[in-house]
Amino acid sequence: MHVAVQLVTYWCLAFLSLGAALLLLNIYFSIIGNDLELRSLGAEAVVAGIASLIEAVSAWLVVTFVPGAGRALIIPALIVALIYKIAHFEDWDRFDIFMLFVFQIVLGAFGVALFFGHFETAIIILVCFGAILAVVAAFARDLGG
Repeated sequence: MHVAVQLVTYWCLAFLSLGAALLLLNIYFSIIGNDLELRSLGAEAVVAGIASLIEAVSAWLVVTFVPGAGRALIIPALIVALIYKIAHFEDWDRFDIFMLFVFQIVLGAFGVALFFGHFETAIIILVCFGAILAVVAAFARDLGG
């Protein structure tokens, strides 16, 4: 496969997972009574596009050149966290950024499990993540009220 096609594919997948994570995080935060301040759709798309490009390029570099260096992806994750912190400087705290990455990682793991036909693993990921979110929601409601 051509390098540009691979990179654009990674970018699309990263953008879709980041956008879906933002959407689901916004829904989850509204359910538990927390307010996730988001910019306009265009501004969020620009931030997600830049962040997902960084994720895609770093994932492509690791997969293509050093497949055993998955731990190196912590550096682009920190860069993306810094981008979101700068973009939402007054609105978001560290918990919001952490939850965004957790949602994106779970969505990515779920998608990979489905893609490779591991449906039991995908269901386990969803059930465990749902249970963890329910516990977090219970604590958040108790602390808030």
